[in-house]
Amino acid sequence: MAAGVLTLVGTKPLLAEFEIQESSVEKGEVELEYRGAYHWGLPKGGEGGTGVLDDDEGGEVEGEEVPLRQSHDFEMQLGITERWMFSTTFGTVVPEGGNWQAESVELEVQYELIERKGNGVGLAFQAGYGWATQGETANEVEFGPIVELGLGKFLLTTNTFFSDQQGEFAEAESLGFEYAWRAEYDFSKSWGVGVEMFGEVEDLANAGSFDDQEHSIGPTIFFKLGEERDEEGDYAGEARSHTEGGDDGDDNGATKAPEMEFSMNVGLQFGLTDMTSEGAVKFQAEFAF
Repeated sequence: MAAGVLTLVGTKPLLAEFEIQESSVEKGEVELEYRGAYHWGLPKGGEGGTGVLDDDEGGEVEGEEVPLRQSHDFEMQLGITERWMFSTTFGTVVPEGGNWQAESVELEVQYELIERKGNGVGLAFQAGYGWATQGETANEVEFGPIVELGLGKFLLTTNTFFSDQQGEFAEAESLGFEYAWRAEYDFSKSWGVGVEMFGEVEDLANAGSFDDQEHSIGPTIFFKLGEERDEEGDYAGEARSHTEGGDDGDDNGATKAPEMEFSMNVGLQFGLTDMTSEGAVKFQAEFAF
């Protein structure tokens, strides 16, 4: 009887959690990425948990939405041309009291409008579609700009995306809004520190107060291998060019990106509202070749 009271209705699909996408695109580059997070101090019925809890006999049970305890995303990116990139993400979650389960499959395309070369601005546009794998859960379209600003060893990256629920289980009356930004300072070739912030408004027509939304912020440590400095002291990984020698094929442009790169970051996120978990530890690892 107690198990019959528990449920998870997939009315709020969870797009890639704690993801900050960069604007750069490298033709022919393949990037494999893992993102994971573990939450504590869970809100009641919040944090967008999806999936289905199991009863003692292995069957599914129904009831109200339960909070998210863990998330695990697996992503593959491919630079198709000098401007276009394709990516696919398999999202999995572990809801509070439930088992590890598949949540969504996402396909995304990204177009680089302005290439950033060291100091300066980079701009790209991304659009994607996410198919929910849980019952009674809406699919979701997501689109928006990616902006980077590089100043020496400092890099600011922002993602501002709008979303729209699709299908018979869509409940939002208008577009949703999701943002993420990262301020990173690289104090050496391999190490950096930064601050990241994430937030989401599921339905802009019914946004409510700030405390009714999900917002979190916290520090992050970055580790990188495979990046090289050019003559001006900028990191090659932060100053990529679409030609080996930079624009016009001369030797004064950015150093060619290395064939293989590995990077990872570990961070903490602290909830700023009642709808957000009190804290979360996040981990991200990328391997590009």
